[in-house]
Amino acid sequence: MPPGSKVRSRKRRATDRGPDRLSALPDKALQRVLSFLPSREAVRTCMLASRWRHVWKSVQALRVTNVDNYRSASHLNKFINSFLLLREPLPLLEVEIGSHTDGEDDDDEPLQYMELWIRCGLSSDAGALRVFNNYMGARWILRDGLITSKNLKVLELYYVEVDSLLIDFSSCPALKDLRMKLCYFKAFMIMSPSVKHLSITCSEFEIRSRISAPNLIFLQLADCRGRIPLLENMPMLTSAFVKLQTDLDDCYNNYETGDCGSCEGCCDSNIGSNTSVLLEALSGCTNLELTSLASKFIFRKDLTLCPVFSKLKTLLLSEWCVTANHCALICFLQHSPVLEKLTLQFPEILEDLVGTGASYGTLKEPFSLEHLTVEVKCQNADDKRICKILELLDFYGVPSEQIKIQQPPKIIELEEFDEYYDNKRPSLSFSFEQQMTSQNVDEATSSDSWDSNDEATSSDSSDSTD
Repeated sequence: MPPGSKVRSRKRRATDRGPDRLSALPDKALQRVLSFLPSREAVRTCMLASRWRHVWKSVQALRVTNVDNYRSASHLNKFINSFLLLREPLPLLEVEIGSHTDGEDDDDEPLQYMELWIRCGLSSDAGALRVFNNYMGARWILRDGLITSKNLKVLELYYVEVDSLLIDFSSCPALKDLRMKLCYFKAFMIMSPSVKHLSITCSEFEIRSRISAPNLIFLQLADCRGRIPLLENMPMLTSAFVKLQTDLDDCYNNYETGDCGSCEGCCDSNIGSNTSVLLEALSGCTNLELTSLASKFIFRKDLTLCPVFSKLKTLLLSEWCVTANHCALICFLQHSPVLEKLTLQFPEILEDLVGTGASYGTLKEPFSLEHLTVEVKCQNADDKRICKILELLDFYGVPSEQIKIQQPPKIIELEEFDEYYDNKRPSLSFSFEQQMTSQNVDEATSSDSWDSNDEATSSDSSDSTD
């Protein structure tokens, strides 16, 4: 068949498939569609037809996170640098950048341009910035003052060392969603006047940092090492999920409130007798989940200060609340006057605590829990301590038909990088309730960075070229 016949045959086949309605869309619509693709795939659309040749240059998002698609750190760095150089000078509404996993012969190469890319994104009015350091050879060091933007609403940092004694996001007045995972902190203060959703997971605190976020409504603090951070007043907070996995603030002798006087965990905790680390700041929550191993004493020590949970309606606790005579649990229930649902989630084996006669401020006046719904999630309902808890609930008036005993939920694992053993290992999991709430937060913030641009997009679409 002559060459011209082959070309005509291909054109006929393309025509037989019907009109190309996607290419008929205005530029603004195509750019919005491409903005949801990885940037490499968006650039490749220039090969589809002449109509698509320059569309990618006006896409208002940079997404480079699937680093396995790049041969090396040099290959990935070259792509991002070229993308930023060749695109049109338009705002970048979302920036998602990840370093390569392989340093080859140059350990600095995977992280060489990270600061430059961040500066470029923030100077282009990015509303969302997500930075993923995938190179496990070293944490990327975030310099003081780098994250400064009046437009930034969402910030996510992965495997980053924050090199500052004061982490102040006041220079990001629009910041609403802040997430940090596998990060390292040595700051005495982490503060943001504007942030509403804060998640810190699988990270390490060198000292007992203070967290100041007066407008926070959602908190997730889980699986962190080092010292447990101290939460300052959070009057707007409605939901919090705190899971203690720290290697410090842990009584090695299992003393009830961390006052054995001999182990490193107790002696170095440096908590004053009238200082609340967590619970005072969490006392205004409506939904609360507090889980830890029995040896972690911070929750029990905070309870001795008798905070009142005046708005609390749903509560999930783990084995840390099982103390001698169940005073810690009774105190929590007495100081939660509107509590509607209690979930107790226990492991297969419960550790015994050394009772120290801690004063939890339990009230002498009688009180009733007849309105309370209880779920007990445990492997062995015949354990004598579980039986005593059920007797306690019965004593305080919880009807038997309002108590359900179930198997623990199927766990949802988080991955935590262990730099000492140079591998990945699963951490203990969150409950189903927490995971669902976290997903709701994700959905609420996923499109936040585009909201301010929607009106402009709709008004400009009529001006697009064919």
